[in-house]
Amino acid sequence: GNGTANTALVYHHGKLLALSEADKPYALKVLEDGDLQTLGMLDYDKRLLHSFTAHPKVDPVTGEMFTFGYAQEPPYITYRVISKDGIMQDPVPITISEAIMMHDFAITENYAIMMDLPLCFRPKEMVKNNQLAFTFDTTKKARFGVLPRYAKSEALIRWFELPNCFIFHNANAWEEGDEVVLITCRLPHPDLDMVNGEVKEKLENFSNELYEMRFNMKSGAASQKKLSESSVDFPRINENYTGRKQRYVYGTTLNSIAKVTGIIKFDLHAEPETGKEQLEVGGNVQGIFDLGPGRFGSEAVF
Repeated sequence: GNGTANTALVYHHGKLLALSEADKPYALKVLEDGDLQTLGMLDYDKRLLHSFTAHPKVDPVTGEMFTFGYAQEPPYITYRVISKDGIMQDPVPITISEAIMMHDFAITENYAIMMDLPLCFRPKEMVKNNQLAFTFDTTKKARFGVLPRYAKSEALIRWFELPNCFIFHNANAWEEGDEVVLITCRLPHPDLDMVNGEVKEKLENFSNELYEMRFNMKSGAASQKKLSESSVDFPRINENYTGRKQRYVYGTTLNSIAKVTGIIKFDLHAEPETGKEQLEVGGNVQGIFDLGPGRFGSEAVF
């Protein structure tokens, strides 16, 4: 492996894994003095031949881990299931029209939610027009594929369309009657400099907001509802509820250059207050903890 493995951590089958979406997982050992030792790259007995998301989902009931990787050549997305005993099942390639950035996904008790969002990898445009490697295509819809989570192929995936957007991080998903519900942080138009790693004094059009999205498996309808003002990202929950309906979401408040300035708690049982132009306590916002001037943090792990 050649990745930095500095995006996120997950613990599964007795292993602490350091993750970055461009590479495979790396197993770590925590030493007695608190230092970390890299044990090596994990390829699941050479069954993992593609990259591995930094945001896999561990089912708290079954102990299984669900993951995916995205690539710049077909198959552009590959879905995987790993048993509670650490055995990686066969790959499930997901067909989409072109290479994209897919940073996160979600699971419910019976489904996995893939996201075909139009942040597209177009190297020819980069060379021809001196553009960035990733292009946000404003002409395309946001597509969400709901796949039975033990599917052996993509044959049963159901695709839903919503208005154009990009999503870095999801909070959770669950099933409610005929609907699959996704709680996520929606970005109407990503700043491409941020995506491509450039540091700026201010990001343009940065307005990450908490959203509820619903996909009706019976009618095929999709809808979305705004739950917050901007800017909110890195949503986390009590992971004992992963894939199941939960009440609270713990997100981060972000400044104009996407630095974490505080922690915000949402109550999904409460309605958001309308008419606000910034994040304030009230309605579905139960509390905000500001880190203070010149202090910046990371996501809140429950």
